[in-house]
Amino acid sequence: MGDRKMRDLLFRSLKDIRRIAPRSLIMQVICMMLQSVLVAVNTWLVSVFLNHVYMKDLKTSMIYLGVIWGVFVASEVSNSVFYACMVKIDSKVGMQLGIELGEKGGRLSLIQYEDVEINNRLKRAQDCIEHGRFSDLSLSVFNILAEVLKVGSTLFILARFSPLLALVSLLSVVPYFVVRLIRGKEFYELKKYQAAGERRRNYLYDLFGDKRVVKELRIFGIESYIEEKLYQTRDAMNQELWDFKKRDICSFLLCEILCKCGYVLSIIIAILLLLNHRLDFGMLAASLVAFTSFQLAAKYFLISLGRIPECAAFVRDYYDFIDIDEDVHGTEKFEPNFDKINVKNVCFAYPNTDHLTISDISLDIKKNESIAIVGNNGSGKTTLVKLLTDLYKVQEGEILYGTQNIKDLETKEFYQNVSIVSQDFVKYEMTLQENIGISDWKQMGNTDKIQELLKQMDLPELSEVDALNTLLGSEFDGRDLSIGQWQKLAIARGMFKESSMIVLDEPTAALDPIMETTILKMFLQIAKEKTAIIVSHRIGICREVDKIIVMKKGKVVEIGNHDELLAKKGEYYQLYKMQQKWYVE
Repeated sequence: MGDRKMRDLLFRSLKDIRRIAPRSLIMQVICMMLQSVLVAVNTWLVSVFLNHVYMKDLKTSMIYLGVIWGVFVASEVSNSVFYACMVKIDSKVGMQLGIELGEKGGRLSLIQYEDVEINNRLKRAQDCIEHGRFSDLSLSVFNILAEVLKVGSTLFILARFSPLLALVSLLSVVPYFVVRLIRGKEFYELKKYQAAGERRRNYLYDLFGDKRVVKELRIFGIESYIEEKLYQTRDAMNQELWDFKKRDICSFLLCEILCKCGYVLSIIIAILLLLNHRLDFGMLAASLVAFTSFQLAAKYFLISLGRIPECAAFVRDYYDFIDIDEDVHGTEKFEPNFDKINVKNVCFAYPNTDHLTISDISLDIKKNESIAIVGNNGSGKTTLVKLLTDLYKVQEGEILYGTQNIKDLETKEFYQNVSIVSQDFVKYEMTLQENIGISDWKQMGNTDKIQELLKQMDLPELSEVDALNTLLGSEFDGRDLSIGQWQKLAIARGMFKESSMIVLDEPTAALDPIMETTILKMFLQIAKEKTAIIVSHRIGICREVDKIIVMKKGKVVEIGNHDELLAKKGEYYQLYKMQQKWYVE
């Protein structure tokens, strides 16, 4: 990182800290300056105090001793306030920047998360917040400023006593800077290299805490296999970290030895100066105090200075994610009263691949029409829906809502008119009322609508007024539901939102075909006045919809209603023949 980039990064990070916690930052600056001045004052007081002791002036000595004690107390109070402010800054900055990181993630397009590099950047940015790297950086900067004042004042005193003492002091602490600079860069590169490994390790570790996975682990007896993979990943990362730490410890041990040699040499020089009458007793003692203070101040100055590249590199990870280019969104106001959705020659490929997931698709969907998009797994159904709902951006061709091109629409307003229930729907560990009303939280108080949806979704046991405040989910000792009940709630949540179009992307795939068809029939009854799109690899609901879109290998191969497609005896007919045994006529 160049000097200019480093400087810009420091200013940017400190500006963010000032924006989030201005009063704590100002208090830290005051405490830092006070502590730095008190070090020099204390050195001078010790010299005067010892001279009066040497002259047997007990009364004056006691006065100076009291003043020295007062300086120590003031220094400790200032230090405590400084670190209390640091804790407050760490908490507030970590919380606020974590929120802003989440907001940034929400503004990125869904397709960007298909990029491994962006996921690695996100992991490193999260680590930056989780491990308090902003606080580390600001602390290093403050330490540098504080130690510069201490070094300057104590070096001035040492130079007044003897220039040779000042020179020895400087030479004894230089190795700290060199080692910290080199090791800090190496540590950052190590953590950057390990980002992907940490994601893999965390994923494997989380498998043991996921109750949806634990059952399968036990039934298949694969705990030991997952454990072995976890240990291999962990051990490889730990070995790399241990190798770094060993080199780090050896380097600092050498620095400490050189530092102590410098301290011993300074004592010898001070004694020689005393014997040659170039120092008095008080100056001798003060010079040793000053030398100790200087060594500590210079040591921490150089360590903090050497840590700046390391801390800045971690903080840069945060800004690397924050600065990711976002998709350019349109500004055109969405008109929900469109007559149809027109898909024209749309193509789409995922990042880092030349394979077209969606290939030259053209179709029409009329307003308030019920649509089923069917096909085998991997046929492109979900990708098409994500393009229709602007979760993925069209790469070739166009999608028109009436006469409006989807790429020209203002995204937030468009999303307000679209509701989606996906296969991996969320089970909110909240109250029943929140689980449904959260899709349009400003209308969450409309309990009549919530109760009506619960009845329509055949959940009478949950539709009572008293049940709305029931906490759901087992995470916080709430009431757990069956998978079917959760899926009905997810659909009710999608329907609660006032939208002109609703999409069900295989939310009932985990259910048996009969139960799935029953739930989807309920959904179609409720969604009569909406454009309803159902994505499924099963064809049980297809009798009930207005139009069926059949997909295969990224292409639309058939469009029509149930009877029309059966008569063609094409792809839909083959799917029907394979699945008809699942359904009871």
